Amino acid sequence: MLYQAASGATRNARVSAEYAIATTLAESQLDAFLVTQPDEAERTQGQFGVYRWEGWVELIPEREESGIGWVRLRVSWPGEGQPRSVSLRTATKLRNEA
Repeated sequence: MLYQAASGATRNARVSAEYAIATTLAESQLDAFLVTQPDEAERTQGQFGVYRWEGWVELIPEREESGIGWVRLRVSWPGEGQPRSVSLRTATKLRNEA
């Protein structure tokens, strides 16, 4: 029983570390994407080790007139037994809007 508990704790620590890495990568890539002042149609993607990331922009319907949009970033990776992902978003003024 102690072996199962230790094994479960080790697995939980590994999964927590994976989420921490993915979240840090997502924050970093989201910041980089914002620096480029993305257009609505712009998408970007890349890979860092087993972590794949994708960023894109969507207009916020309620803020369409002001050109405010969501900048979204998703990081995904193959987890043990199931794929995992982290998604972040932030609002920003889009450069292609008046």
